[in-house]
Amino acid sequence: MIRLAFQIPGEDREDVLDGLLPLLPAGIVERDLGGGMVELFTVGYMGSLPGRATLEGAAGRPLEAWTAEPVPADWRARRALLGGGAYAVADRLVVRSPWDPPAPEGMLEVVIDRGGSAFGSGSHPTTQMCLALLLDLEPAGGAVDLGCGAGTLAIAAAKLGWSPVTAIDRSPEAVESARENAGINGVEVECVHADLAEAGFPSRELILANAPPPVQARAAAALGPDARHVIISVLVESELPEVRAAYAAAGFASSGGQATDMWVAELLERADG
Repeated sequence: MIRLAFQIPGEDREDVLDGLLPLLPAGIVERDLGGGMVELFTVGYMGSLPGRATLEGAAGRPLEAWTAEPVPADWRARRALLGGGAYAVADRLVVRSPWDPPAPEGMLEVVIDRGGSAFGSGSHPTTQMCLALLLDLEPAGGAVDLGCGAGTLAIAAAKLGWSPVTAIDRSPEAVESARENAGINGVEVECVHADLAEAGFPSRELILANAPPPVQARAAAALGPDARHVIISVLVESELPEVRAAYAAAGFASSGGQATDMWVAELLERADG
């Protein structure tokens, strides 16, 4: 595994992320470096990640301070390199690694072992906002997590009482990580390797779509009559009107949302109730 990192001006991040996210299915972690610069990094197996020229072409600009570092086998060294630590959502849910202390009594917890990957662990603001919106829903039926990463949203949904739950990702490493994390948390989650650009998905009462706009458009077009709630994210504000329109065509309207820095998340409900 390698950690691929580079820096860009913060003012360019919307355009850069639009270009890069379709090429990096494991996702991108962002760190504010100050001085108007941000670091973006991803993790993947050697040979599976696009080369620098490909990513710079997709980004439409040079990617500065380019590094490609091996991911250490030791978890302590991985945490120092990739970041980590537990956090709470709405004072009701704690997401933590297996090495962090248990959640306080009375709080739900989701334990995520990142393994060699930094993604889908819930550390990104979009995942945290999706979790906050998920906590406001009364479980009623099944759920599907599109672009599940390490499985945080799917596992949280299962722990809250949604059933059955399916987690889908086009990265086989992410699917295996989600499967292992479901076992750690003692919940039943069907983990499926599929590319949502081509494959269908089960349309359940709850759709968790923490995914870029192209996946959102395909999800909106594929919703069945049983779908009642859709939580969307991995969007910046400028992308929201087009994505809302796609879901509106499927009979869904916004019932609330959250925003953190450049990112937004929304809960969409079927307009007929």
